[in-house]
Amino acid sequence: MGEEGREEMHKVIEKLQQTTTVTGRSGRTHTLFSRHKQKEGLFLYNLIRADCSVRKTLEIGCAYGLSALHICAATEDRDDTSHTIIDPHQNTLWDGVGIRNLYAAGFDSFDLLEKPSEFAMPILAQKEEATFDLVLVNGWHTFDHALVDCFYATRLLRLGGYLVLDSVALKSIRRVVELLNQWPCYEEFASVREPLSASATGRVLSILLAPIQRTACERALPSQWLQKLRPLQATRMVAFKKSECDTRDSRWHYEQT
Repeated sequence: MGEEGREEMHKVIEKLQQTTTVTGRSGRTHTLFSRHKQKEGLFLYNLIRADCSVRKTLEIGCAYGLSALHICAATEDRDDTSHTIIDPHQNTLWDGVGIRNLYAAGFDSFDLLEKPSEFAMPILAQKEEATFDLVLVNGWHTFDHALVDCFYATRLLRLGGYLVLDSVALKSIRRVVELLNQWPCYEEFASVREPLSASATGRVLSILLAPIQRTACERALPSQWLQKLRPLQATRMVAFKKSECDTRDSRWHYEQT
């Protein structure tokens, strides 16, 4: 992609970030509900640009294509790159918006698998185990689906590759992140965080302080606790690095109890 192509790509990304609507392949206009994803997009872009070995990427869930645009933009000047998208609803629920935006930005070297990730990923794992450099999980947001995606992502990632989870603000995805932090093959590498609002901070503080509201003595928190609690931050996206092979055996869960 030349300079003209890069300018067109940035125009598409900028338009997505600034507008409140997008147009699908049917010509219908849809409300863009993910304007707040600018930080996550830049996080993905910078993560990939900082590691020149990232060439083969996979994302689960494309929607309006903002993440895909940043991933493809980050690898467009590298040799032998490939991007695979798993999104069973891209041309139905999402009206082809994500793919349309990729083409508008000048990207056409990607593969779209329009089937549920729990069916598509095992097939990929049989053929391309340990070959992907980065996997973004942002599909179905229930705990079980996200965990299944991460299980197969672990099979697909090479040693040193990155597993990125979006929508970590959701409780179900936070549970997956907590579990991944226990897996010996992963190290938390980086994240997108933002300060909680005043009301959200108050709710969190009330929950944290509830157990120690019984006596005046217990209400006196050590200063180091307060330093950790302020400012409270919410995590939106987390990147793990696969630091070693997953060698857990069937007894691993006993060690976690």
